[in-house]
Amino acid sequence: MTAYKTMYNKDVTQEVDENVVIARWQKGDQDAFDELYNLHAQSIYRLGWAMLQQTQAAEDVVQETFLRAYKARQRFDPSKASFGTWLYQIALNYCRSHLRKKRLLTIPWLRQTDEAPDLPDARPGPESSALRSEYRRMLWEAVQSLSDPLKEVVTLHYYMELPAVEVAVLLECPEGTVYSRLHNARRRLAAMLTAQGFSAPEILEAQNAH
Repeated sequence: MTAYKTMYNKDVTQEVDENVVIARWQKGDQDAFDELYNLHAQSIYRLGWAMLQQTQAAEDVVQETFLRAYKARQRFDPSKASFGTWLYQIALNYCRSHLRKKRLLTIPWLRQTDEAPDLPDARPGPESSALRSEYRRMLWEAVQSLSDPLKEVVTLHYYMELPAVEVAVLLECPEGTVYSRLHNARRRLAAMLTAQGFSAPEILEAQNAH
């Protein structure tokens, strides 16, 4: 994965500073645009990779997102959404368009590939790693059978680690709808894993191995 610096989670002071940078950028300051790119490129890359599962495609998402953002910079309103959320919306819409064109309405990162994202494994030992890998594989296969709305909330909330309130803004739906979809996704995943012979503790392990 391209090694961008992770700076998306910022404290209040950083957000205030970013608004100053955004104001400069909206006035045409190229250095300000470069600063914003460095702050958010890694997060946009992660979303692009999660949705498209190709390094080149993810890099295209980054470039296209910032190109579209640059063209629409005068329309960004910080009172309606954070800059990071606004970028996510642009990136997500690009990914959806890309998937529609390829008739690939799935979330490819849920499939095992050589480019699988780095997922943490807190349990030591090869046997533990193999077990978690199997749980994860089963969970990913189960998520693939979910409807597209449920797949998106799973990706944004669990893989991108966005809070429900931001997912709601991104998907342009009430926050309650996000919680409902997450609840339905977990319920359906539990049912599918139970049908495959998983016990309750194993289901919890699988869900923790996302």
